[in-house]
Amino acid sequence: MKKIKKMLLLTLMVALILSLTGCGKEEKAIADNLNFEVDAPSMQKLSQMIIDQYKDVNDTAKEYYLSDGNDLQKTAVRGFDAAQTTDHVGRFDKYLEGEGSFKIRNGAEGKVVFSQFCKYEHRTVEVKVAYSENKGYALDKERLYSDLSKQAADYNMDITQYIPAAFGEDEELDMTSMDGFLDSYLGKYYGVYKYNPVEVEVSPVYSKSELIKKAGVNTGIGMGIVFLVLIFISFVISLLKYLPMLFDKDIRKEKAKKKQAQENAKKKTEDLIIASRGVKAADTKAATADSEDLMNDSELVAVITAAIYAATASGTAGAVRGPAYTASNDKLVVRSIRRAKR
Repeated sequence: MKKIKKMLLLTLMVALILSLTGCGKEEKAIADNLNFEVDAPSMQKLSQMIIDQYKDVNDTAKEYYLSDGNDLQKTAVRGFDAAQTTDHVGRFDKYLEGEGSFKIRNGAEGKVVFSQFCKYEHRTVEVKVAYSENKGYALDKERLYSDLSKQAADYNMDITQYIPAAFGEDEELDMTSMDGFLDSYLGKYYGVYKYNPVEVEVSPVYSKSELIKKAGVNTGIGMGIVFLVLIFISFVISLLKYLPMLFDKDIRKEKAKKKQAQENAKKKTEDLIIASRGVKAADTKAATADSEDLMNDSELVAVITAAIYAATASGTAGAVRGPAYTASNDKLVVRSIRRAKR
């Protein structure tokens, strides 16, 4: 049993080491396969400068940037404003440092995206700055070096002596190397950098539980809206049957004529049946003599006449077929006509 536990522990350790090695190789592969060569510290410094410039702007500057600013200014101001008003991230605290404080990856259209993670009062915020390559930066750097060399020659000094003497007190310039000095000088005095910032995206970082909760709420709202729309569409479809009657006068007139013809035919039939009752009252003697006879000849003729009239009424122009049978006030019902066997 102990041997099995040791084997499992050893296997887990090997798997962990391999995974960490794979992550390191993957990060290096990403850095090597970027759309253009990147100096991470320089890009991070530039990104933080952009964040400091646009994360807290007053209303006047915000209105100007959103109306007349370039894409970088518009996206930056709009993103930081949404983070405060919609996500309520709170007050800016600091930039995260160390491992995981930033990441670099390729963007669309040959850009490189630098993500700087910032600590706000209520949550962490990821600020993504998209950069395009400044292809004329090397030429600008050569021109600056040439100009500084000429200035040093005017003072009979070497450029390595002239730069510390002329700019050594400026703490914003990088004096550790010539490249660092030229980069910082171009950025400070000319606003020229190795990379051109194009646009900014501000994304508050949510935990998995928060994302699942928000996804559930959005799904519920979406399904509710869909069902409401389907119910409304069903209601509208149910009303379509009334459209012909509302917009076609001929159909309404035709239906009115048919209804009137039905009423007239029914009235005539009822009048004939009522008239036959008078014949029955006049011939009570014959009805008394033979109790098995339910009606005399005159009454039968009237009923048959009414039934024939109701059956043939539909054959005339504009007439409407009456009911299958007609009931009189004395509960007499004509269901069929048969020849009597005598």
